[in-house]
Amino acid sequence: MKAEEGIEIEFHVSPDSQGTNLAQTKLASGEVPDLMQMNLPENYYTYSADTYLEPLNDEEWINRLSFDKSEIECTDGNIYGMPITGFSGVMGVVYNKQVFADLGLEIPKTYYGFIEACNTIKESGITPIQMSGNDSWTIQIAPMIFLANALDDRAQETYDGLYNGELTFADIPEFKQALEEFQKLFEEGYTNADYAVASFDDAKTKVATGEAAMLISGEYAVTDMMTNYPDAEIGMFPLPYNDVDKFLTSKYVFGIAIPKDSKNLELAKEVLNILSQPEYLEIYLAANPVNSPFTDVESTNLNPVLKEIYDTYFESDQILPQIADTLNKFGSVNNDVFFPVYTQVARGGDINEAIAQFDDGLQEYGKNSGVEAYQ
Repeated sequence: MKAEEGIEIEFHVSPDSQGTNLAQTKLASGEVPDLMQMNLPENYYTYSADTYLEPLNDEEWINRLSFDKSEIECTDGNIYGMPITGFSGVMGVVYNKQVFADLGLEIPKTYYGFIEACNTIKESGITPIQMSGNDSWTIQIAPMIFLANALDDRAQETYDGLYNGELTFADIPEFKQALEEFQKLFEEGYTNADYAVASFDDAKTKVATGEAAMLISGEYAVTDMMTNYPDAEIGMFPLPYNDVDKFLTSKYVFGIAIPKDSKNLELAKEVLNILSQPEYLEIYLAANPVNSPFTDVESTNLNPVLKEIYDTYFESDQILPQIADTLNKFGSVNNDVFFPVYTQVARGGDINEAIAQFDDGLQEYGKNSGVEAYQ
C-alpha cells in the first residue's frame, strides 16, 4: 500500500479482553482511528453504528459482494463496514487428533459418548476441555451450543420470540437446561482449573501441543492453530449435546468500518476500495483460509478442515443459529451482562439468579437500544 499507493497505515492492536471497551471509549470521545476492524453486522449494535460510524451504502465494492447486501445491513438499512471475509462462522469442538488416537478415542456422536471421552482424557492426566475465561467472549460458545442443540429446529423461532418480547429466558426451560449442562463441565473437572484467568491464546497452544485435548470454539481457532503449529493434527466436530449432529453457526463476517469522526474520512474510503481489489484482498485470503466476500476475489487457501465441514454440514443444512446474533441487536448486553454471568455460572453460581439477570439485561438494553418490543 505504501509503495504502490503512497498510503502508510499504522496499526493499533488492543488486548482481546479489552478490545470492546477500548473501542467504545474511543468512539464516544471522538479520538478515533481512521479504520476499525469488527464483526459485521454484529458489532453495529455494540458500537452504536448509527451514531458513530460512517454509512458506506454508495461505495463501489457493494456491487461486487458474493452475498446479498442485506446480510450486512443494520436495522436502519445502512451498511457501516466493508467485509474482508465471507460468511464462514462455525462453532464446535476443536480437538487434537493425536491425543484422541493415543487414547483410542473416536469422534463422539452422542453426548453420553462425549462425556465418556472427557472421563477417559481426564483419567490420562490430560485436560479434556481448555477454557479461556480471561477472554470472556470465549465463555459464551459452549452454553450457546447447548441451548441451540436443546431447541434444535425451534432455535430461531425461540430467539425471535425473545427479540419480539413474546418470551423471556425464564419461559425457556431449555435455557436453564443449557446452563446446567455448562456448569457440570466445571463441576466434574473436565476443564482446566485456571479457566477464569486462562487466555484464548493459551487455550489454542495447549490443545495444539497436546496438554489439553479439546477447545469449544470457532473455526478461527482451527486456522490459528494450524498456522502457528503446522505439525499439530487438528480437527473439529459438532458438540453432540442432545445427540444433535449439527454445527452452530454465526451470521457475521469480518469487516472494516470507518468512524464518522475520522480525520481522514475520504482517504479511509479510498483505502477500503483499494483493499477490496483482488490484488490486495487475495494477499489477506492467502494468509487467512476463509471464504471470499467478493465475486471477483478468489479464496485460494481454504482450510481443509473447514472445507470438509462446509461440504458435509452446510450442504445438507445440518447447522443451527447462535443466540448471539439476536442478542447483538440489544447493544452491548452480551459483553456487559451475558459474558460476566456465564462466568458466574461456571464458578457455581445460582442458575435461577443468572436467568433473572439475563432477563433484566434484555429489558434494560432493549429499551436503551431502541428494540421496539422493549419500549
